[in-house]
Amino acid sequence: MREAIGGISIFQIVIFFILLFTGVMCLTINHSKAFGVKDEIITIIENEPLGSNKSAASLGLSESTTQKIAEHLKDDGYRITGRCPEGYDGYNRNGDLTNGDAAYCIRANKVEDKFYKDAREKCKNNKCEVTTGDFPTMVYYDVILFFQLDIPFIKEIFNFSLYGSTKTLFG
Repeated sequence: MREAIGGISIFQIVIFFILLFTGVMCLTINHSKAFGVKDEIITIIENEPLGSNKSAASLGLSESTTQKIAEHLKDDGYRITGRCPEGYDGYNRNGDLTNGDAAYCIRANKVEDKFYKDAREKCKNNKCEVTTGDFPTMVYYDVILFFQLDIPFIKEIFNFSLYGSTKTLFG
């Protein structure tokens, strides 16, 4: 009887470590896939012209850019979704804006606003005039993708975010 209880305990420990190893492998594979998709999205954004929406609040992506990203997501088989933080635009796998679960999130950051603010602060004492037209349109995009710990038979346990940024783009 004593050996039977010991055998069951060892069997449970072996099963636990197999599940743990499988979970780590799934997390590693999902992370590397999301990292590759994030890099490709950043490359697509950097090689496309800026969107037509030039408002201070949002410099959105052009429709051709979102369609190229959607095609890449379909080709790559990326299916993980998540919630975008405040201030980010969420896009689904078809390239449409969404308020729900998004495949990726993007936020445009206007760089010239910071230059304008810094220049006005420096020129305060010297009484010089600085206007927003003095700087070209400069923007960089923050990109968020998601990956998850997905153990077979148990499904999704944790959802993680992967952040990245483009270089500064001039328009």
